Amino acid sequence: MRAWSDRPFGPVTQLADVAEARVRIAGENGQSTEVYESAAHPGWLVKRYKPGFPDEPPEVLDRLIGLPAGMRRDDLAIVDSATCWPVSRVVSDGATAGVVLAKAPPEFQVEVRTPFGPPESVPLNLDQLVQTDGEFYEARGLAVPDERERLRVARNMLCVGALLERHGVVYGDWSYANMFWTRETGRVFLIDMDGCGLSSRPWVECNSWNDPAVSPGERLTAYTDRYKLAVAVLRTLTGVRGEDPHPAFGALSARLRAGPFADALRCAIDDPPELRPATWALLELLETEMDRPPARTAARLASSTAQGSATGAGTPGPPPARTEAPHARTEPPPPRPTTPPIEQDPFERKDQRAPAWPGIDGYVVPLIIMCLAALVLLLLTGVASALLS
Repeated sequence: MRAWSDRPFGPVTQLADVAEARVRIAGENGQSTEVYESAAHPGWLVKRYKPGFPDEPPEVLDRLIGLPAGMRRDDLAIVDSATCWPVSRVVSDGATAGVVLAKAPPEFQVEVRTPFGPPESVPLNLDQLVQTDGEFYEARGLAVPDERERLRVARNMLCVGALLERHGVVYGDWSYANMFWTRETGRVFLIDMDGCGLSSRPWVECNSWNDPAVSPGERLTAYTDRYKLAVAVLRTLTGVRGEDPHPAFGALSARLRAGPFADALRCAIDDPPELRPATWALLELLETEMDRPPARTAARLASSTAQGSATGAGTPGPPPARTEAPHARTEPPPPRPTTPPIEQDPFERKDQRAPAWPGIDGYVVPLIIMCLAALVLLLLTGVASALLS
């Protein structure tokens, strides 16, 4: 796997050094004329820009390339495992000609059945996840994603979104094609990272993903990412597509719809931009939902508690669930103490809370040793006095 941390490039690379293509990945599309794997550096992609692109000054791309150098280790781990973060700006005759990016690992490819001919290996992106028709999966020889799989993908998408928001990076191009995922584990990989802005970025059109609060041509901000990522989460969890995200919201499971996570999602798609919940808040609420036992298990616990109370030997029931949505921030939130990693199975997280009495070894144990030493000294003094008398 290739990642920002093991890049063999400097911040700027001459086009001549990466001009030879090993494998062509994509042709003309959007800002680029082509994308290919470098023959000199297998595992690294070169994205060649059309004349006049990128839209932003080269300093913006340079700052984006260097940003992970100042990140904490846990944030850098997400950059390396879940994004094709740009690693070098390609120049020709002093002008920006392209960018070098990490190639998505093979685990994000899936073999699908085709109507004619042999099976093909294609990237597994949100287009294959946001589906409600079982025949779509049957025709391609794919298993239908279950709720656990969808929850894992949604959780890991929010991890990436929270990382970007925390560092002032505006992605803006959330879509069906730009987020890859893996079966069962739900790992994710965000592509087309070179178009990101810092604090804001030029407007980009994304059919059925556009923020209704932003007019075409306006610059996009973190508030736009909050909206688009909330829409992506709704579609991931339900498989419901369409321009309007409200049908997807209505298709949420009754369990999710009844909790604060759904309240926060509704705020993200309905409230004014400055009141949209921060991405890290959505992440924490979803993790709480994933940690909460299913309704049937909770009912059994409640029944057990009631029976125990009747006999005087009950066990405490589960703590009450939060009912209020987090207060939305109008400014970027302060950094969280830690960054949750991209997990292969977020249902099996271990409780990492600190012990109830931190520091007990530092105070109680030495005090006991001092008391024992004093008793021994008193006994020895008594014995010596008896022998001398």
